[in-house]
Amino acid sequence: MIKNKNIVSVVLTLIVIIGMFCLLFIPSIVNAASYNTKNFEETLKAEDITPSFKDYKESDDQATIYMFRGQGCTVCKSFLTFLNSIAEEYGKYFKVVSFEVWNDTANNKLMQEVADFTGVENKGVPYIVIGSQVFDGYYSGYDEDIKNAIKDEYNKTTKYDVLEEMGKEVKESNSTSNSGSIWWSLLFTVVSTGIIMVYVHYENKKILTSVNKISKKK
Repeated sequence: MIKNKNIVSVVLTLIVIIGMFCLLFIPSIVNAASYNTKNFEETLKAEDITPSFKDYKESDDQATIYMFRGQGCTVCKSFLTFLNSIAEEYGKYFKVVSFEVWNDTANNKLMQEVADFTGVENKGVPYIVIGSQVFDGYYSGYDEDIKNAIKDEYNKTTKYDVLEEMGKEVKESNSTSNSGSIWWSLLFTVVSTGIIMVYVHYENKKILTSVNKISKKK
């Protein structure tokens, strides 16, 4: 009888431990399902563009430039080169979140969904969204409009974010999202460990009670 209880205790404990590990990996699974993005400097690096600015920083106060691009796309590179050229003066006003769509199915699907939502047909890359303004493609004639869109969005008290309006959550590749995962993992670890300790204590108490009863009968 005691032997059977020991087996049950071990099996149930293993189940709890397995459940704990599943919970620990939930944040990783969520991040893995997120869209793959790059910030401004990462995007420039991906396209072999040397930054021409100093002390560039990104913050929530800046206007977000959502850029859907293709790796190696010459027009996309032209747009990034333009942003790079104005970053010294305008860098404090904008940040970039770029989505590579030629090699990433999820990013490509998101681009189509954004196009459907904005009503501006997507004819290729780059597809650029700044606040509520959409630029389907790029050429130098857009330069002043893009600068104006950046300044206009930056100066707004309540900024328009097309992805938030669509109910999309994009986890950018930065330390904030990683630290969040660490804290969730730590929380799950503490809670799960507590559950295991309470359960094992309870089972051990039952076993000791059984042993004492058998000893008394003898």
